This record gives sequence, structure tokens and C-alpha cells, in this order.
Amino acid sequence: MPRKRIYTDEQRLERHREASRKYREANLEKVTAYNKQWKIDNWEYYREYNREYLRRWRQSKKAGRVTGK
Repeated sequence: MPRKRIYTDEQRLERHREASRKYREANLEKVTAYNKQWKIDNWEYYREYNREYLRRWRQSKKAGRVTGK
């Protein structure tokens, strides 16, 4: 029986990204429908997440850490 190949973290991440990309390309309609449904089902989480994200962004802007346009 062949030995199991051991991948570095970078190789593992790269393989995962490639597999995810291929799956998304092959099942685009299914993935899109799932994502839309997820947003509908988890709108409370989305609202809290956005609120927290904006709060942190405003804090960093006040502190002068925002780079951008």
C-alpha cells in the first residue's frame, strides 16, 4: 500500500483553493442558489457582522490607520 503524501500548509491551501474553484465552476447554479438561501436564512448574523465591521473601520479611520482613496 502506498504511503500517504504529506503536504505543506501552502500546498494544502493551494490544492483546496483549486478544488473549490473547480467545484464552483462545475456547479455554479447550485452554489449561487445555496449562497442566496444562506443570506436569507442568516440575515441576523449578516447584520451583526456588518455592524461590527463598520464599527472597527470607523475606529481605525479615527486613529488614522485607514489607507485608501
